[in-house]
Amino acid sequence: MKRLLLGFALAAAVAYALRDWFAGQQPHRSREETANDPDDMSGDLAQRAREAEGAQASDEAGPPA
Repeated sequence: MKRLLLGFALAAAVAYALRDWFAGQQPHRSREETANDPDDMSGDLAQRAREAEGAQASDEAGPPA
């Protein structure tokens, strides 16, 4: 039983090592490719808050009769 578990552990270690060996370096995304620009964040967050308040206000008004 110990040999079976050791065999599984060894096979998993080899599989992870081979995956890392053949995967290569992943490219890093630049700030232009992401939505995390600090200059745009404050305006975007404020706009989302206004939209959420508008949606909440329309929900509180109830369904149209």
